[in-house]
Amino acid sequence: MTKVKGRVRAISWLLSLVYFSSYVMRINFTVLLVKVCSELGKEKGELAVIVTALTVTYGIGQIVCGVLGDKIKPRIMISCGIALAAVCNISFFFTSSVSLMTVIWGINGFAHAMFWPPIVRLMSLNLTDAEYSYASVRVTWGSSIATILLYLLCPVLLLFMSWRVIMLLCATVGLAIMVVWLIFAPKLFESKSSNLDTPPPKMQKTDAKNAQKAPKYVILPLILIMIAIVIQGALRDGVTTWMPSYLHEVFSLPEEFSIFITVILAIFSMISFSVFDFVNRRFFKDEIASSVFIFVLASVFGVLLYFSNIFSLAIPSVLFMSLLVACMHGSNLMLIAIAPKRFKGTGKVATYSGIMNACTYVGAAASIYIFSAIADWGATIIIWAIIAILASIICFAAIKKWRKFRIEFDKEN
Repeated sequence: MTKVKGRVRAISWLLSLVYFSSYVMRINFTVLLVKVCSELGKEKGELAVIVTALTVTYGIGQIVCGVLGDKIKPRIMISCGIALAAVCNISFFFTSSVSLMTVIWGINGFAHAMFWPPIVRLMSLNLTDAEYSYASVRVTWGSSIATILLYLLCPVLLLFMSWRVIMLLCATVGLAIMVVWLIFAPKLFESKSSNLDTPPPKMQKTDAKNAQKAPKYVILPLILIMIAIVIQGALRDGVTTWMPSYLHEVFSLPEEFSIFITVILAIFSMISFSVFDFVNRRFFKDEIASSVFIFVLASVFGVLLYFSNIFSLAIPSVLFMSLLVACMHGSNLMLIAIAPKRFKGTGKVATYSGIMNACTYVGAAASIYIFSAIADWGATIIIWAIIAILASIICFAAIKKWRKFRIEFDKEN
């Protein structure tokens, strides 16, 4: 990649900071769940409904906010999302009712749905294809860094303060980032001049004026891609969710080890974003073709994990599970961060982004129940490998028409 301009770097890191704030105020309750259960005298299963509420409203909100994201200025939507998420986090300081917490966290899920679609729209309107790829990696880093910090810092902070105070701290971080966003976003996205190398492109009030209708032949590859995204979500969140249980049941590793595992997965995901972005730009130059390669690689790691399970090898099992999840983060980058950008010409980038991202959470929700219903770990691992291969076949079937769509419709390629 050629030298990145100062303005592009500024946009990338500002959006990364915004996405960082989303994760800080979204997964914090999950990180603190064990402590919350202890203080409220509840079983983990009794509070699972709170986390489920966020997952459901976040998934539905992706579609709703995707549509709204093409009608409302992205800067306004992101500001509203941060503010509403902060209010929800602050509200937890004042309640112990599980029912009320469920409602509040459901609202929080919708608040976080206001982040991704407008972020994709901003990047597609302001960056070239190469710059977009650079920015996408940095933005996704924000989620990994937030995950690492929360899982490392929260256990330490709990030695000195209650979980409620930590929720307030997370809200404070979110509000501080909102201030940064409100100061710099107008300068980067809507000003007519900039001292960061080049002025930003003029933001259109709406995209409808110059919008084109997506060709009908893209419907089939889009459906195939959405099915692959569902599988990606099932593997990414399913393996991540059940990894600690697998290691505890099969290798008798302590449950506390799950915190360490979560950090390892986040580190692997950060690395995978950069690695697969490089692989895509260097060898494939096509996000769907790259996804075929990534899913095949994931199936290989699934097979290696199966044999590690047979021979009861703990360290290789941790490694191959981590690599499998890393592959799913790579496919997430290709299918959810990069692919929606191709619809820029329709004036509905946020809409497509929201719909495609929602597919991840359909897969994630299904995986929690499906994988838990399979009694044998060996069978579960084989299923992981099989559906990864299935996703690669599905993506392969979409390549030809998707490439035609890119050449004819996405003029930047």
